[in-house]
Amino acid sequence: MLRSIASWTFLLTGVVIGLGAFGHDSNAAKLAAEFAKYPAFDAKVAGTTLAVWHFCSGCMFVFGAICVGTWWHARRDGHAAFFATDAIGLFYAIAGLWTVWYTGLAFFWLFFALGVLLVASSLPLRSQAPSAAR
Repeated sequence: MLRSIASWTFLLTGVVIGLGAFGHDSNAAKLAAEFAKYPAFDAKVAGTTLAVWHFCSGCMFVFGAICVGTWWHARRDGHAAFFATDAIGLFYAIAGLWTVWYTGLAFFWLFFALGVLLVASSLPLRSQAPSAAR
């Protein structure tokens, strides 16, 4: 039962991380509008910033895909490697805490929560037989 709950939590967390890419990228227009307010702002810097913005959105999507792939592999044969998802979870948790501290924006607690959920829900998936998750 614990493995099943952890499995679905892990999957949903990975999906939310991946879907976050679309929420992030949808704000690129707002960023471009802010740049447009300052015509003296270097166009190459603005273009580079927007390119990095889109790249970050792509990374979020890839992170989600890695999580879903790890989940699928763990359910299939129980021998998934969790190094990548652990790194993603730790990155999200640390970046979430740092960003809340730096900006004071409560929204970034979501990143902390996603990171903690990802790592915590992976623990039962490592220690039990794969048949228990099906």
